[in-house]
Amino acid sequence: MSELEFISVDSTLETAPYQQVREQLLGAIASGRLAPGTRLPSVRALAGQVGLAVNTVAKVYKELEAQGAVVTRGRHGTIVQAGAEAGEQAVSDAAADLARVARTWSVDEERAVKYLRAAFSSLPD
Repeated sequence: MSELEFISVDSTLETAPYQQVREQLLGAIASGRLAPGTRLPSVRALAGQVGLAVNTVAKVYKELEAQGAVVTRGRHGTIVQAGAEAGEQAVSDAAADLARVARTWSVDEERAVKYLRAAFSSLPD
C-alpha cells in the first residue's frame, strides 16, 4: 500500500491533472499528513497509481522542489522537506508583498483586499 493512496485525479474537473496532484501533495504537507522526512514514491510509481504520464508527475515533483516543499536526493528519492508551517509562512510572505505593492501604488487596504477576494473567486474549484 502506498502512503499516498489519497492522491487521485478527477478527469471531470477543469483543473489540470498535474495541478490536482500538486495541490493534493501541498495540502497533505500543509496539514501535516506528510511530515518532513517522508519519502515520496518514485515518479514512476505515483504516475502508475494515478494514471498519469511519468513526465507529468516529474513536473509535479519539480515544481514542489522549486517551492521548497520537497527535495530530490538522487537514488534516495524525493523527500518532504517543508513542514506544515511552510504554507502559512508562504501566505504571510505573499500578504506582506501585496501590502508593499499596494502601498507603493497608493492602493488602500480595502481595495487591496477586494483584489485578493477577486483573485480567490477566479480560482477553479
